[in-house]
Amino acid sequence: MSTPVPPLVPTSAMPLATDSDAAFDAKAFPALASLNPFGVSLEAIGAATATNADAALAAALGGDLPAITGQALKLLRVNAGETAAEFIDPATVVLAEVPELSQVQVENPASTVFGQVSGQRLAQAGVVSFTDQEQQIGVGQTWQTVTRTSGVTYQNTTGRPIMVSVNGENSGIGSFEVSSDNSIFVFVGGTGGSNQRQVQVIIPDQWYYKYNGSTQIVAELR
Repeated sequence: MSTPVPPLVPTSAMPLATDSDAAFDAKAFPALASLNPFGVSLEAIGAATATNADAALAAALGGDLPAITGQALKLLRVNAGETAAEFIDPATVVLAEVPELSQVQVENPASTVFGQVSGQRLAQAGVVSFTDQEQQIGVGQTWQTVTRTSGVTYQNTTGRPIMVSVNGENSGIGSFEVSSDNSIFVFVGGTGGSNQRQVQVIIPDQWYYKYNGSTQIVAELR
């Protein structure tokens, strides 16, 4: 790369407004003459800067930069042979061509297959899809007072998890149980005793639940 030419500083004294007319004229003509090579020096610096910029860009791209005319909104990449740069239309990019995504191929969602991971197909029935509000406890749900009978099994059929809150009687002992199959129940909490107690339990969708004991209030977030 060429080295920019340092600017030449005018050596002649510059005329001042406080000079007499004769002194001003005596300084003005030599000063104007010294400015000419100064301008030439600035032009040389500009030319050297442009040359160096072109050389740096060419070196960074292996000296093979394609013309940009007519390539608006296109992407610049290294070609497959790693011999030159090339422009491509973003609309024609295939995910399989991206190295980081070579193990994932996204297909038409209308087909029976949604994608491929490490060579194994994902059947449509095996793909879980949900909206932003699905499966989020408390989103779009409200607390509601409900009537529940002791020892009776109830099922959550809302399509989403719910929360059940039970307020037990002071004098009795109560137990809260849940089950995924309405057969084997799991104890998850109790109420009652010397002090009134509460129990809150999250019930997954389609699970069963029951409370054994006297209650004062049962509320559900559903």
